[in-house]
Amino acid sequence: MSNLLPEHIAIIMDGNRTWAKENNLSTIKGHEKGLDVAKAICIYCNRIGIKNLTLYAFSIQNWTRPKIEIDALFNLFIEFFDNKSQFFHDYNLKFNPIGRIDELPKAIVKKVYSLEESTQSNLGSCINVAINYGGREEMIDAAKKVIEEGLSIEEINEESLKSNSYLPNTPEPELLIRTAGYSRVSNFLLWHIAYSEIDINKKLWPDFTEEDLEKSLNIYKSIDRKFGGSSKND
Repeated sequence: MSNLLPEHIAIIMDGNRTWAKENNLSTIKGHEKGLDVAKAICIYCNRIGIKNLTLYAFSIQNWTRPKIEIDALFNLFIEFFDNKSQFFHDYNLKFNPIGRIDELPKAIVKKVYSLEESTQSNLGSCINVAINYGGREEMIDAAKKVIEEGLSIEEINEESLKSNSYLPNTPEPELLIRTAGYSRVSNFLLWHIAYSEIDINKKLWPDFTEEDLEKSLNIYKSIDRKFGGSSKND
């Protein structure tokens, strides 16, 4: 049991489309509401001292969704970068995109890198946003980099793979939260969540609140983390 906050929280923000359907709204309205919640959670994490927050925004597998939904979602991204990203500066947050960013539409790629560059000196929470991301793809990309570096078999280890991951300098998330009640990790941070505590929240992401995050943190604090070993209570 620990009273310490995790240094890194990862969230699978699931349920936008279901929320929209249940409220008789268009799918994009669900994504818009989900974006507002993500913004609020970023600000809250920064306020309570969470150093790193990783949000699953768009997976590589999401490309299989209807084109009209993908186009609307990308337009929402562009609107966010154009009109709503100022809060990163207002709250001193660092924006760190992870994933195969260069495979996104050029208009988005440019805005992603621009926001990343403009927030690098910010000293608040680091918000890692997974866009066009896949956990298996991350491991493939890391393996390719290791090969390009010409490392010997003896030099290939956890450290060399971690250093070539999308999050080389970020501690592994101690807590993974998934909303909408699904008990799966959906190809998210597969390398990094090996020892993460997982909290499944039944709420849809647009209904998720600061209070829900606080409940997850209280659950985390109550866990005696053993990392495969034993604790003093055993």
